[in-house]
Amino acid sequence: MKTWLKRTLVGAAVTSALLGSLAAYSQGAGFHHGPPTPEQIAKHEAAALAHIGKKLNLDATQAAKLKALFDLGIADHTPAAAGTDPHAAAKALLAGNTFDRAGAQLLVNQHIAKTQANSPGLINAFGDFFDSLNATQQAQVRELAAHHHGFLPFGPGGFGPGGEHGHHGPHGASAPAGN
Repeated sequence: MKTWLKRTLVGAAVTSALLGSLAAYSQGAGFHHGPPTPEQIAKHEAAALAHIGKKLNLDATQAAKLKALFDLGIADHTPAAAGTDPHAAAKALLAGNTFDRAGAQLLVNQHIAKTQANSPGLINAFGDFFDSLNATQQAQVRELAAHHHGFLPFGPGGFGPGGEHGHHGPHGASAPAGN
């Protein structure tokens, strides 16, 4: 496999893992009961950044690059239009006597367009972060990626056969106690 392709795939994988860390902190109140508030997002982002920063022993420059990556990831997961609720849009597909196929396709098309528009920035931000790490830190990130197989949005354990929850399976399958 070409080096640039490997780096892109590893970059996308670890970006997903890092954003997954942010999602892991979202197991508390609020995130499963509607969209989080900006204050909840900021609180969880700060906790995830502190956790990852401590785990990888990041310096100030590396931490700033990680924060830039997180900020782009959070922006990528906000609804396309201000004030829209993606859960309400999904529920609306089932509101009539028949499934709203055109509405579903529109939601898919909007998601794909947003992903295509935002992915170069996310890839570059991850590349900037990963390239700023020393060899030991890069090895730790690779180990994280190896242990969190399935966090890519494709292949086994991604959005494919294993479901979008990666190695955790469906909600609650192997969740930590208390969830």
